[in-house]
Amino acid sequence: KDKREAMMSELDLLNLARSATQNEVNWFAQLITINFAMIVAIYYFLNQAKIALRIFAFIAYIIGSLIFLGEILIESNIKTYTLIALKAVSKPSLPTQVMIAASESWLGTATAVVFTSSFWVLWIGIFYLLFFWKKSAHVAH
Repeated sequence: KDKREAMMSELDLLNLARSATQNEVNWFAQLITINFAMIVAIYYFLNQAKIALRIFAFIAYIIGSLIFLGEILIESNIKTYTLIALKAVSKPSLPTQVMIAASESWLGTATAVVFTSSFWVLWIGIFYLLFFWKKSAHVAH
């Protein structure tokens, strides 16, 4: 086939970058849901469980989180290479220029840093709650 037939249009690339962002956000929302479920489980029964159950719960939590992290990283790579392809477009449209500029700005960098560090904050938080946090005496009853 002709190479031109296999290439994506600027609109295709722009839509792909936007859908990758949407997928990243959706996967992250699922990760937040897992974290709230763990917090509820810790509050109501895991804080009283024996260490074996706590370790099993934490391993299951980490496995689930790593699945979402992997999917987010896949989408992130797709978006990164899509933005590289958009930069190569010879007369990019205004929406393409705005998307590239926003992703390269302080906002794009800050979002990437917060997104990446949020996994560590969530994991450390759940680890602390699961293994070190104790209900206060007046809450426990």
